[in-house]
Amino acid sequence: MAEKFGKFIETGGKSMDEIRSEIRRMLNKSSDQTTEDIPAADSTAEAIRRKIAAVVDDAKRTAQSVPRAEKIPPRPDRANISYVTGKPVAPRELTADELAYPPEPPRSVAASIEDGTRPEDRTCPEDVCRLQDAAINERIAEMRKLNEIFYNGYMLKRCAEESIVKQGLFMADVTDDYGRRAFCGTPRPIYAALSNAQLRTYFTWRTDVRRGVYSETDKPYVQLYCYELLNIIGCISAADAFGRLLDLWENARGWAGWLDEAMPRWLKDFYAYNDISEQYPDISACLKWGGGVADEKAAAMFDRHYEGCLERLMEYSAYNLRGSRFMTEDGAKLMDGALTAVLSALDGYLAERGISLFEILCGRLKKDFSWTPFAGAYVNLDRMGKFRAVRINALERYCVKRGEPVLERLEPAPCRGFIGFVLKSTEAELRRATGFRHSLTPNITMALNDFRNRDKLIAAVSDEEFTRVISEAVREWCAKRGIRPAETKSAVKPRKGAVSDETLPETPREPLNIFIDVSRLADIREQSDELTKKLIIDEEEEIPAARAEDISAEIAEEDFSERVAECTGLSRDFSELPDGWREFAARLGETELSVLSALVWGNAQEYCRSIGELPEAVFERINTAALDTVADIVIENGELIPDYEEDIRRVIACEGV
Repeated sequence: MAEKFGKFIETGGKSMDEIRSEIRRMLNKSSDQTTEDIPAADSTAEAIRRKIAAVVDDAKRTAQSVPRAEKIPPRPDRANISYVTGKPVAPRELTADELAYPPEPPRSVAASIEDGTRPEDRTCPEDVCRLQDAAINERIAEMRKLNEIFYNGYMLKRCAEESIVKQGLFMADVTDDYGRRAFCGTPRPIYAALSNAQLRTYFTWRTDVRRGVYSETDKPYVQLYCYELLNIIGCISAADAFGRLLDLWENARGWAGWLDEAMPRWLKDFYAYNDISEQYPDISACLKWGGGVADEKAAAMFDRHYEGCLERLMEYSAYNLRGSRFMTEDGAKLMDGALTAVLSALDGYLAERGISLFEILCGRLKKDFSWTPFAGAYVNLDRMGKFRAVRINALERYCVKRGEPVLERLEPAPCRGFIGFVLKSTEAELRRATGFRHSLTPNITMALNDFRNRDKLIAAVSDEEFTRVISEAVREWCAKRGIRPAETKSAVKPRKGAVSDETLPETPREPLNIFIDVSRLADIREQSDELTKKLIIDEEEEIPAARAEDISAEIAEEDFSERVAECTGLSRDFSELPDGWREFAARLGETELSVLSALVWGNAQEYCRSIGELPEAVFERINTAALDTVADIVIENGELIPDYEEDIRRVIACEGV
């Protein structure tokens, strides 16, 4: 390729045909050609060189005609301008906080921008404002450098609790009269997260608060002020900080309702970590708008004040005292007073055995695992005093367990069976004391079921002295008040179908003889067959309309239940039964009622075999219904529990079994 290109250059870039024609022309020339003629090869090379030189000159002229950017020379007199003073300062690198939160220009500079004048031309008052703004901006800039950073093993982190103390102490004495109000929506504010305008708005509001003016402002500013007081910043003592927190709560809760939820816990924690009992002996009296005792009756029982606690105990009782006939208006007053005496006596009885009656009736104080000191606030515990055991109220206290501060609260766990037995025993004694026409026999099993695997409680409740304490307490209470059985019983008109008290057998009870006239049942069956035959209609026979109406009237008027009741001599009516036993009777079927009747007469096993039922299966169904309605079983070891025999007899009498 190089050889071909060389030949091409030497020949002047001519083709082979052009070269041949040139040679012919040279041969045909006359012999008198002079020696001054230039050879063809030399003239071709010179022409090529001239063309190349022309192209190079054209390229140079084109490059010189294109405009180039002019480089700005450096200015050696250029300097950095201060954000605060507006004057040149030595060049330095700006910090991240200075870049994120640049301070606003002084008021004189801002005004000069509006009216077109220079800061130097302002009057003397403006110069004073400019100097004040410059001073507070410089202080804020210095404050931002006090961030506390620690290394947790794999990264650097900011410690808000320590940073807020350092920065708060640095700005504790700052006062301001900022003319603007900057909005703030930070959830948990700290100084470093607020801009200069927001900080100056806060310092202006704080200045007014220290003068006793609690103007409405954004929630983060109030929170930041609470953080200062909780860290004892800007106060002379912990008691002073506690008093200022109470003043803030009282004066700002009208427009800052969230204080009613947050302030009680912060004040309680502050009271536990700082010994200010000399200035504030009763912390509960300081919590006027929240943080009080939710269950006042439980708190009263904790302090062994049992007056008026009947309503609360009925809510947690396994025995339905509200449905008792004895709980009239007068009976309720008697129960309330007698129950106070019973609980006071039981408290002393159980206390001798190391048992707390309060824990049985209400529950016990247990550790609150969700509690952390000053939840929702930035508080440095190193600035607090020594944690101490404090009883806030009856249901809440601070203590130390395993060397750590602990908050204990009431965990409701009442023994429903025990409460039901106490109420039922008290009612039974009052019925005897007042001569009530219906007696009542409580079952101790109701209370024992609550104390499984608790040997100490079982031993205390199983002792005969336990029931004697209740009986003697009620009798003594009635004797002091002159309560005794009435001489005459009030006449009460029995309801239709009800069994009067006189018809019920007294203890010891004789078996109730029930006679069923089988012949009368046979007559009823024959009459039913005759009526069925009358209703059979042949296809050819047509019954007149008048006759059909007569037959319908006869069927409608026929009442077989009343005729069967006439044969048995008994009626079916649940209305006279108490609420619990009324539901119990309604849930039983014919088989269960018959077995109950057989249990009363002592032949339940034989009766179950005669009808093809397993006695245990029937007993289980009856006890299940009893547990759901009267909160106790009625059959034990194949026999009726003596305490419920009278109630079962009433059920059988009402059912007509």
